[in-house]
Amino acid sequence: MKSLPNDFFQGACDIHSHILPGVDDGFQSEADSVEALHYLEQLGFAKMCLTPHFMKQYDNDKEKIVPRFEAFQNKVSNKCKIQLRLGAEHMLDSDFPEHFKRGFLTIDSEKSLVLCETSYLMCEPNTTVMLYDIMLDGYTPVIAHPERYQYASKQHYERWKDKGYLYQLNLLSLTGAYGEPAMVKSHHMLRDGMYDYVGTDLHRLDNFRNYLSRLRLSTKEIDALHLLFENNAKLF
Repeated sequence: MKSLPNDFFQGACDIHSHILPGVDDGFQSEADSVEALHYLEQLGFAKMCLTPHFMKQYDNDKEKIVPRFEAFQNKVSNKCKIQLRLGAEHMLDSDFPEHFKRGFLTIDSEKSLVLCETSYLMCEPNTTVMLYDIMLDGYTPVIAHPERYQYASKQHYERWKDKGYLYQLNLLSLTGAYGEPAMVKSHHMLRDGMYDYVGTDLHRLDNFRNYLSRLRLSTKEIDALHLLFENNAKLF
């Protein structure tokens, strides 16, 4: 097991982050968000998709978030070189149908991929219907951090894959940042080629920096992770 090469993130693209300040449980101040962007730029990141939570806990929707993003983008344009894009992480909860009606904030340039998440503890009865509706409307669900869902078994993951859903690995899951079960699942799924994309899911810079320093992977896993970042780049 070894650390990532020093230039591993050179030109990297991230498709899942909570850097847009003051809109969810991610960064709360513009200064902290800018600090995070500077750190990511030093690592080598070139592009970031900001994906605030669209869920019951937060009063976010497309109409409110787009102006917040545009204002933030204008303020930081002279402070960092990372290219920013707006997306969203859509919770499949009781508020989801309303977000569905108003239109998705997708994570790709083709405007076809919808980043989704479910509860960690249980799959809501109508989750299957919501995922099906996404597909029926011409989009493809990208399931965020599937390794973190405690209710999901290997058979569950295979069933979703068979339906054409895509999977996004949380980078820090590989370090144990979300607990040992998620770490074990993430390593198995990475080695088995289950993932399509990877994201930082960055909420706190100190936490990210701390756990990233602990990341140790086999050569096969590093190669697999590199391919996921290549897939990310194709979305921009």
